[in-house]
Amino acid sequence: MVVVLAVIALVIAKLYDIGIHRPSLVYRQLSPETIYWINTFNQLGPENIIKAAPVGPFEWNNKEDIGQKHTAGKWGKEENANTVVYYRKDRDAKGQIRARRVMETAENIIRELPAYMGTYHYPQDLNGRKMPVYLPENNDEYMTLLNKLSDGALNTSKYGSSIIAIGPLGCQCKGIILHPDGFQNNNADGNPEYIRVLRRELAYYTYMANLDYNQNTQRYAWFVSGITEHFSLDGQLLPPFSPDIIAKFSQDFHLNAEYEAKDQLRKAAGTSFIEFYEMTFGSEALAGLIKNTYVSPVDSALMQRTPDLEALKQLWISSLANEPQAEQTEE
Repeated sequence: MVVVLAVIALVIAKLYDIGIHRPSLVYRQLSPETIYWINTFNQLGPENIIKAAPVGPFEWNNKEDIGQKHTAGKWGKEENANTVVYYRKDRDAKGQIRARRVMETAENIIRELPAYMGTYHYPQDLNGRKMPVYLPENNDEYMTLLNKLSDGALNTSKYGSSIIAIGPLGCQCKGIILHPDGFQNNNADGNPEYIRVLRRELAYYTYMANLDYNQNTQRYAWFVSGITEHFSLDGQLLPPFSPDIIAKFSQDFHLNAEYEAKDQLRKAAGTSFIEFYEMTFGSEALAGLIKNTYVSPVDSALMQRTPDLEALKQLWISSLANEPQAEQTEE
């Protein structure tokens, strides 16, 4: 009996030691409602895969990264204090050059995140685990990595994906995978698409890691999609919407309602609303709103500034109607 109690005490001590370096999930098991939400949330459709980890702890280091395993192939890596970038070695060193570029880009983004999203947990809160980023050579390898990191919950995205696991002991990004096409194609500002993907996925992880999963607060896919897409645009504004799209926003979109994760119209509405919120109330107000949603429902956080959500929505709709009009269709 004494031996059994001693073993139990050692296990508890170990879990506590692990937990003090994590977000607060160690102090309580996830509720069934929260696990259900995690399993069904998939808020950016193909861009993200969320899986509820039934047990913990995770391996809070990079030893289990695919790029560290000899059986994974000839992976090279570039790393600094925050990030480890895995690339496929090649004869002309293109992979290494690309990896260094990604690492520098990620470092610049990480510096921006705390002011916008709050605490960025890698690596200081995670026993030294660094954010893993993978650079596959082609689409087949991209799909293979996606399949392995998501434990078979395969999904696809055009330029990149992140795989996030959430369990009783914390939130972990198993890896960000950048599609090779993201280095060839540019977005509207002339920069390669991989930069926007990195901005979105790092913001997305930061939001998910800061949520208090011990509270059953209402989280909306349109809101999380909106803030991560807005951050990914890095100051660029969305193009004006056509009158027909604005009318659909007015009729079908509500600030206190949830929608299907793959609903592109609501995703665009969420991004547009977040853009409006920052332009109307300021960057500090938007950062405060985001941080409030970590511990309270999105609609409650919105109502702390404007008690009448319908009036707030109409202000946003009016701002869209006053912009120069351009033709825009649903994706």
